[in-house]
Amino acid sequence: MPVRFSQIAGHERSLEILRRSIAEGRLHHSLLFHGPEAVGKRTVAIALAAVLNCEARGEDACGVCVSCRKIEKGVHPDLHYVTLEKTVIPIDAIRKLREEAAYRPFEGRWRVFIVDPADRMSPDAQNALLKTLEEPSPTACLVLVTSRLMHLLATTRSRCAALSFGTMLPSDLASRLADTGARPREEAIRVARLSGGRFGAAVELDLEEHESSRNALIAILGRLSENRPRAHVLEDLEAFGDDTAEIVRHLNMLATLVRDMMVLVSGAPDTALIHADRIDDLARLSSCFSGRLDTMLDRVRLASSDIDRNVNRKLLVETLMFDLAGSPAPR
Repeated sequence: MPVRFSQIAGHERSLEILRRSIAEGRLHHSLLFHGPEAVGKRTVAIALAAVLNCEARGEDACGVCVSCRKIEKGVHPDLHYVTLEKTVIPIDAIRKLREEAAYRPFEGRWRVFIVDPADRMSPDAQNALLKTLEEPSPTACLVLVTSRLMHLLATTRSRCAALSFGTMLPSDLASRLADTGARPREEAIRVARLSGGRFGAAVELDLEEHESSRNALIAILGRLSENRPRAHVLEDLEAFGDDTAEIVRHLNMLATLVRDMMVLVSGAPDTALIHADRIDDLARLSSCFSGRLDTMLDRVRLASSDIDRNVNRKLLVETLMFDLAGSPAPR
């Protein structure tokens, strides 16, 4: 795992802000890293912990000192992670963070606490963290990481210095993947497009699994476009999986397919497509859903956003499918 700013792909503006803040001694003690999933927010947070505790004391971590090596291995006593316990970050975890943040560092100069995903803190947990965000220990740095910024309370957001992280251009990402050996050059551009310009997603993407999921979703869209009884909708639910992460992954892919249909309808060039290799299928489907694509995309994105807060995931997807089919869900 990279622990140096110079090893991180993209995010030049955010990295420059961090470098300058560190060099001038005015780094905010409570930071909020927000942006799409799998773009490198957590990696930047770890790199920040490395440079703050690096024995070289420069604008970037050296990557070779004892502190840097411990952070890379995940064993540094002054780097702490607060993450999910089942589906939420409980208030007890935040209370422990508050207690730990009051202590001085054990080995380095800073104690760094990475809360990821911060949007999964309950309102009570966020309220319990407010005092620490507002008046942290002078040797503590808190980094809240989220891909759902608006799920955080306004009081939480207002106490942090926010840095936005975005995606990379597919061409830049493809070059980075190939140059670093993360992907063979012949598949790098395809993976860069399919991942939506997200470096982490591109590195982890399983092309065989992706192709299987995409085939299933295109087939489902085909059935939804037909004027036929909607009983098949209930049978198609299995394609989305059972756990939240799997369902969200399929919903995100469905959103990119609908988005590509909108691109085709708009007359934009094929180079703007994420799924350019399935252009014939997308062109056929776009004519079937003509006039409804913008509503469909909004509906898919809403379902993806709501699924964290919906206990009955199967019902949420079922309702979405009937909406996309233009039929009311059975009661």
